[in-house]
Amino acid sequence: MHRRTLMIACTHASLSGLAAPVLAQPQPRVVFLNPGEAVERGAGPYWQLVARAMSHAAKRLGLSLEILYGERDHLVTLRQAEQVAQRAEAPDYLVVVNEKLTAEPILKMFSGSRAKIFLIHNDLTPEQRRELGNERERMANWIGTMTSDSAGSGYLILEYLYGRLGNHEPRIIGITGDPQTPVARERAEGAAKYVARAGRGRIHQVVYGDWTRADGEQKASVLLARYPDANIIWAANDSMAMGALHAVQARGAPVLVGGGGGWSEALKSIAEGGLTATVAGNFTVGAWAMVLLYDYHHGRDFAPHSGVNLTFEQVVVHRDNVDRYQRVILNGLDSLDVGRYSKVLQPRSGPYRFNLADLVEGAKAR
Repeated sequence: MHRRTLMIACTHASLSGLAAPVLAQPQPRVVFLNPGEAVERGAGPYWQLVARAMSHAAKRLGLSLEILYGERDHLVTLRQAEQVAQRAEAPDYLVVVNEKLTAEPILKMFSGSRAKIFLIHNDLTPEQRRELGNERERMANWIGTMTSDSAGSGYLILEYLYGRLGNHEPRIIGITGDPQTPVARERAEGAAKYVARAGRGRIHQVVYGDWTRADGEQKASVLLARYPDANIIWAANDSMAMGALHAVQARGAPVLVGGGGGWSEALKSIAEGGLTATVAGNFTVGAWAMVLLYDYHHGRDFAPHSGVNLTFEQVVVHRDNVDRYQRVILNGLDSLDVGRYSKVLQPRSGPYRFNLADLVEGAKAR
């Protein structure tokens, strides 16, 4: 069984503005069941970026974070969940992902545990919610869910690509992800929503993919041959988008290509005039979850401010802002001050407002 464990035994960092009583409390113990690979093997670095941002946030906030990698095998993730459930001492918090619909059996597995469960990235499907209920209902220890606006990301990338296309009539090919992964469907729905709202353009075809560059290239090659008038390809992640870009370049076709993720290779391609744009920011979901769990653990429940099912928006990275994101997000993640979003460390009223663009600007200003 592939199992890689990263344990971060964090000491309380000296953050400006921290009060001594907060620092004196014991470290909350968090286990994250990361469904991805510890080392990227073709599907892109998304889950490594999630882990990196999450680890940075845990270190800044003084949380003890253990990451168990499922190596893109949902059966491994389920076995890891069973092993955590059987520990003599449960963690304070368990962070899980509904990758290939695994969250439902994991939530049931921990229904009697003292561990508080927090769901990120992939929400439960409506069918799963009918079976389990919602946060803090039948399962009191399922305290919250946080996702990026996946439908919004599909909407945003099509909106930007339409703008770059100008007055030409859009002819669109879409490549989304695994059909059992909720975000794959949501991104496709968001793209279709923009096309319908724009009132022009045609989606030739949207196909499912396996998130890899090779698959994106293969599918784009077939679809470009089938629809030679296509002038837009959007893909649900940057790996498939980079594969699609290679297919476009091989044919010499005048096609705009957009992706999702904001990964290093994609940002470099945008800067060099290859990939047109990407929607970035979803990899910060784990970092935002650390902020919410930190506040919850220190007596500032996020539910009264923002509810128990939270979403945050992403940003389109393109040729005019790519340098800023390359410099800060991928080359200087440790400069991101996630602590300023904590209501314990920075008391304020109103909902949580997690914003990648604001975080990048804040890091740039320091």
